[in-house]
Amino acid sequence: MSASGNILLLSDNSGNDYVARIRAGAERAATSAGFSIVSVNIYGTELTVEDVLRDADCAAIVVTPPVSDDRHSLLAVEARKAPYVRIAPLLDPGRGNIVAMDEFEAASAITRLLTARGHRRIAIMRGPKIHLVSMRRYNGYANALGAKGLRVDPALVAQGDFTRQSGRDEAGRLFAAKPTAIFASNDEMAAGIADAAKAVGIAIPGDISLVGYDDNAVAATMRPALTTVRQPLEEMGEAAGRLAIECIRNPHKPNESVTVPFEIVERESVVDCSVGEGQG
Repeated sequence: MSASGNILLLSDNSGNDYVARIRAGAERAATSAGFSIVSVNIYGTELTVEDVLRDADCAAIVVTPPVSDDRHSLLAVEARKAPYVRIAPLLDPGRGNIVAMDEFEAASAITRLLTARGHRRIAIMRGPKIHLVSMRRYNGYANALGAKGLRVDPALVAQGDFTRQSGRDEAGRLFAAKPTAIFASNDEMAAGIADAAKAVGIAIPGDISLVGYDDNAVAATMRPALTTVRQPLEEMGEAAGRLAIECIRNPHKPNESVTVPFEIVERESVVDCSVGEGQG
């Protein structure tokens, strides 16, 4: 197809499910309007954003985190002189078209679910620092604790990288601090924490309740099934695709910012905290 029929979806993200769900939504919008999505994920490759843009045949560009907050990459995107849409950025809110969810409030809400069930020693596994959403989710967690008069205990904070393996590798540090609940900043890390718990005989949710973030494919298939934040990635992709198409058809269209709602999905991985509960 010619450039007028292609929309480039550009990612640098380890979460294959995350990218696939955004692409599915973007393809819904594109197909219905006679456009095609060309998806390129440079994570784990030697490609750079500049490499992809140099060779891309596209009329518009959609970028996902962390590219959507990388100012150097955004300069390269803007040099293409094509309309672009940023998914879930935290910096430069007036720059380009934006589709986002309230990451801070979502993390606060999932933490409030735990405090409402009586949990006070709530640990968090953070995502990689290169993803600014990791900080936003951490801040939401801290805000919900503060609302209950609780302070963040450094012993209850671990650093992951959004992969299941990092959840496995770092879980022991959190178990040692004896939390009654853990908030994993994405579902893949939650699955890794559950793997590590099973390996050492810690029952979820009997000994430690566990929540995640994203509601990706692993969340419903885990045992126990995971309570999590549903990030509406398909809807975000569809909104981004729609915005890109509108900008292609109307080059003078003002930039637009779209906020999509999240949902707390309650499954089986959380129980009420009673006095003395917690692994040990």
